[in-house]
Amino acid sequence: MESTVTPLPPGVEDDYPPGPEEVLVRRLADPVQLKPAGQHAAFPLRYFDKRRRANSGAWIFSAAGGRAEILWPSTGTTVMLFDSCTGIVGSPSRGEPNFMFREVERAVLQLTQGDQVELLGGALLTAESGPWVVERRRFGIIRVMNQTKLPGEIAYRNEVFVLGPGEAVDLPLLESGGAPIPEVPGTKIYPGPGFELKVFGEVTVSELDGGLQVTGVGEHEIEGLGIRLHLDEGELAQLTGFAERSGATIKQPPVDEEDEPAPPKVPESDGD
Repeated sequence: MESTVTPLPPGVEDDYPPGPEEVLVRRLADPVQLKPAGQHAAFPLRYFDKRRRANSGAWIFSAAGGRAEILWPSTGTTVMLFDSCTGIVGSPSRGEPNFMFREVERAVLQLTQGDQVELLGGALLTAESGPWVVERRRFGIIRVMNQTKLPGEIAYRNEVFVLGPGEAVDLPLLESGGAPIPEVPGTKIYPGPGFELKVFGEVTVSELDGGLQVTGVGEHEIEGLGIRLHLDEGELAQLTGFAERSGATIKQPPVDEEDEPAPPKVPESDGD
C-alpha cells in the first residue's frame, strides 16, 4: 500500500518525548507492560525481569488481574495501578503533571508536596499526602476518595473541589473533557445570593431582588448557575439564586411602536 500522507503524522511517542525525571516501574502481578519514552512498542514485564527504570514520557499498562507500582525515588511518590489501567509518567520540568491517566479501573496514590496527577478526563488532583483512591464507576463516572489526614484539591473544568479527610467526589467523564478551563483575562466576578456570576465583555450588571440582572451591550460572555449566556444588544437576563428560584429569565428588548408592522387591512364588503 502506498502512503497517501507524506510525511506521516507524528505518533504518540512524539507527544511525550523522554524527559529528565526517572522512575522505577515494578510488576507486582501479571500482566503489566511498559513502553519506554521514545519507543514505538510496549513489552511485558516478566517474573524474572519485573523491575525497570524509566524516564518521564514512558507508558505503563496493566490488564485485568495486573498490578503495577510506579515509584519516584527522589520524593517517595508512588502510584499503584490495579486491573485495567493506562498511564503516562509526566515531566514536571516541562509543565506536565507527575502522572497522567488514560484509563483507570482502580488506583491508589501516595503523593508528596508539589505533586499533581491528571485524572481520567483531564481533571487535576493536587495533594501532598496519601493514600488517595481513584476508581472507575459505572455510567461514565470516576470516584476520587481522600483517605489521608490532609486536604487536597481537584480542578475540574471551572470549579475547584477541596476534599477533606474521608471525603469523596464523583466526577462525570464528559465528551468535552474535565480539564480545568483557564480564566479569561479581564473577567469580572459579581457575587449574588448563593451564586457567583462571571462576566467578560461589555454588559451592564445591576442588583435585583434575589439575584442579578444583566443587560447586553456588546460582545460578551456570561457564566453562572451552570449556564453560559450570550445576549443581544439591549436584551436582559435575570438570574436568581437557589434561595428563590434557580435559573435565568431572558427578556427581549422593547420594540418601538414606529418599528412595529401595521396590522393587515381587511377588505371592505361590497354588500353582495
